[in-house]
Amino acid sequence: MIFKRFKKEDYYFGVVIIIFIILLNFLFRIQVIEGRNYQEIAEENYFRKIKKCPKRGIIYDRNLQPLLENVPSLAVYIDIEKIKDKEKLAEFLAENLSIKKGKVFSIIYQHSFRKFAPILIDDEVDLATAIKFEENMDIFPSIIVKSESRRNYLYNDHFLGYVGKISKEEYKLLKTDEYDNIDYIGKVGLEKYYEKDLKGEKGFDIVQVDASGSSLGLIRGDLSKPPISGKDLVLTVDIDLQTELTNLLPKDLSSAAVVMDCRTGGIIASASTPSYNQNMFVSGMNTEYWQTIVNDKNNPLLNKVCNATYPPGSIFKLLVAAYVLEKELVEPYEILVDCEGGVEYGGRFFGCWKKTGHGPVNLLDAIRVSCDTYFYKLAEMINLDDFKKFVDDCRITCKSEIDIMSERKGFFPTSFWYNENYSEFGWTRGHLLNLAIGQGEVLVTPLSMARFYSSIANGGILLQPHLLDYYFYKGEKEKIEYDKTKLPIKQETLEFLKLSLDEAVNAKGRTGGMARVKGVRIGGKTGSAENYKGDTHAWFAAIAPLQNPEIAVVVFIENGGSGAGAAAPLAGKIMAHYFNSEPILVY
Repeated sequence: MIFKRFKKEDYYFGVVIIIFIILLNFLFRIQVIEGRNYQEIAEENYFRKIKKCPKRGIIYDRNLQPLLENVPSLAVYIDIEKIKDKEKLAEFLAENLSIKKGKVFSIIYQHSFRKFAPILIDDEVDLATAIKFEENMDIFPSIIVKSESRRNYLYNDHFLGYVGKISKEEYKLLKTDEYDNIDYIGKVGLEKYYEKDLKGEKGFDIVQVDASGSSLGLIRGDLSKPPISGKDLVLTVDIDLQTELTNLLPKDLSSAAVVMDCRTGGIIASASTPSYNQNMFVSGMNTEYWQTIVNDKNNPLLNKVCNATYPPGSIFKLLVAAYVLEKELVEPYEILVDCEGGVEYGGRFFGCWKKTGHGPVNLLDAIRVSCDTYFYKLAEMINLDDFKKFVDDCRITCKSEIDIMSERKGFFPTSFWYNENYSEFGWTRGHLLNLAIGQGEVLVTPLSMARFYSSIANGGILLQPHLLDYYFYKGEKEKIEYDKTKLPIKQETLEFLKLSLDEAVNAKGRTGGMARVKGVRIGGKTGSAENYKGDTHAWFAAIAPLQNPEIAVVVFIENGGSGAGAAAPLAGKIMAHYFNSEPILVY
């Protein structure tokens, strides 16, 4: 009955009031709550931001020698606003560039509303083609030739890596970080690891456009932002030693060598062969060259210093020696075995590398002459899983966290692993006899062994290997601090290990005599790791000078044969170059 009190006019008035309240709320939301958002949308209709690329940072060696450069390059763009005849333009571009007519039409269509800025067509144009475009500017005023820059690598070194065109996947992930779909980006190595530091920050100009998107020129007022160049990197690498290292390694075999500063962890030189030409990845891969490197059985793309693992052979024996001394399982000068060329164990004969045997040996003797029989005896005393923990604590099979992004872990098995993978027989101590001489399932990288030998040299400090020494930016140095940890090895044991390395190179019966250098006391250990797929792998690991160690050196040659005959002489030449001396290439 109450509704009968209202007149018809009152209902209409109420409806008007409700509509007015809704409109008022709508206006409040547009102008106050979402006002800024709509303002930005409106501004985008008459403002455009034209990005300006920064100079990518340069990478230098420790003596400030550039390892790469930014070289001028020529790029072709089209100004959509100035196109007279699309058909003729597409034909002209297709005749002179590696692009099809249909692709030109597609580009024009995709950017038909982007008249405020030129569109990239090709960023690698030779001078003759650029001149031809300039000569035809009257006929094709929409074509613009710009001078830009691209990366040029002066040395073919894996650790540098390379830049390449950003992929669709990378662009989806990084477009919020000021990347465009025509940008170059670090793909591997230092170029990728330090991408954010090297790339710099883009600048921009603000232009005003009309309703059709045509440019009306720069907007009044200083709204432009200049690009900010990327940081320069100064490495720990000595390019002179790096070049020597690369030249010394065999080109017909897979090989790797690394020289590490055992005082800082800085990598002074690091080479992997065969190598490849990074510039081919920047300028556009030649199909024939790509087929050559991907079909090379020695895998040029793989950085074998830290991305490949191998059985270490006898250079692993120092780790075994450290373990048995720390656990007090043997006395270092106690005669433990009388080597007659091997031992019988579990119904199988485990041979020593010297078939006639080494006679009575203690631990020092066993390292000097690399007696396998002595280490077979140690294997009978070792608890596998406890030794695995010791290996892990020494970081032998762990990633070192070196600053080149990609790194492979080593491997050392446990009794559980054997039981899981060799289920028919499972874990037996016979496996440990192989592990004790660096054979069987144990795998390491050359870098991890260089780190371990470096820690023996410096008194037990495990340093983080690194290539970057400091940033150089706006005239200032920015030094980097790296992690360090302690080896689980007493000083007394470390001194014995250094003595054993001295003996292995300089004493009678030595195996590493070919690594000696005039005027420099070298300590080192040879390794020859059997390979069921082919010839023996050759290793040599060294520290020098023994009195006050500066460097650790590891040389690895896949299928190279004897560590004493193949790897040790190379290490001697490397160290001779470092110390400005001469190798002594006699046993």
